[in-house]
Amino acid sequence: MSLWMLLVPVVLGTVLQLWLTAKQTTAWTQELKRLRPLGATAVGKGGRRYRGGIAFVALAVADKRVTGAFSLRGFTTAARPRDVPALVGLRLSVVAGDRPIEGLTDSERTAAREAAGMLRAALAREPGATSTAGPPVTPTAVGAAGPV
Repeated sequence: MSLWMLLVPVVLGTVLQLWLTAKQTTAWTQELKRLRPLGATAVGKGGRRYRGGIAFVALAVADKRVTGAFSLRGFTTAARPRDVPALVGLRLSVVAGDRPIEGLTDSERTAAREAAGMLRAALAREPGATSTAGPPVTPTAVGAAGPV
């Protein structure tokens, strides 16, 4: 009997965590879908795992200006995407720079800087790019992908 009293809460806790993770992932994906039509997009990560937490910031850029931005704010799996109006309208070079931006935490600032750096690099190589280029891929026949 005592084994069941331990096992049931562990299983219920795991199921709850999986459900919260799925909700968080769905919210992030929906917000990113809303951001993509605004221009080239990138996601940056900043902060530490402990002490202040990790921040994820997504940026959309058109004509070297931020047209949309959001950050994942909250605690662990309860975190949800929130708009970051402090970044909208800024030049990409300002976001990629070292100056502090009002309205952002240190970890959000680091994440925004990383995303801006990726966008600057991608747009410098190819003006229509939305992300950094991966390795060249050779087309293969229909079916499972073969070695490249």
